[in-house]
Amino acid sequence: MKEKKQYDEFYKITGQIIESPEFQNLKRIPHHGNGLYDHSMAVAYYSFVLAKKMGLDYRSVARGGLLHDFTFEHWKNKRIDTTGIERIKDMHGFKHPKDALKYSKMIFYVNDKESDIIVKHMFPLTISPPAHMESWVVSIVDKGIAIEEMVREHTPRKIYRRYKLGIAS
Repeated sequence: MKEKKQYDEFYKITGQIIESPEFQNLKRIPHHGNGLYDHSMAVAYYSFVLAKKMGLDYRSVARGGLLHDFTFEHWKNKRIDTTGIERIKDMHGFKHPKDALKYSKMIFYVNDKESDIIVKHMFPLTISPPAHMESWVVSIVDKGIAIEEMVREHTPRKIYRRYKLGIAS
């Protein structure tokens, strides 16, 4: 019962984002063997729960967590034509936080704390550390969720099945 009440509160804070057509489009983008929509929902919800227990700004955490990967293309399909340091800057891990913030601000109101959450969630790749404890929470939860998703996707059974079916992983 407590979990449902917690989810209801999470949804009151994030429902406008979740129900938007733009956020719904994330369902079609693969991510860590999962969809980008499911990944973003998991990061946002678990970050929200943790932030609430820690007495942090759980509203900004929930919204920033939802929008931390708010991009509209599958990064593995993107070709990078630059070289040297520019090539590194154009790589997904370095570039997508800025893209996510840009797209988020085009569609939703994003406060300063949410901006920091979005743009710093890839620390230490982003070099500048998070400025708020809320940003640290989302960054750490994101890494934990990503590891869990990748481990679940790359079980020996799934790897063998893809091999037998001739599907590249």
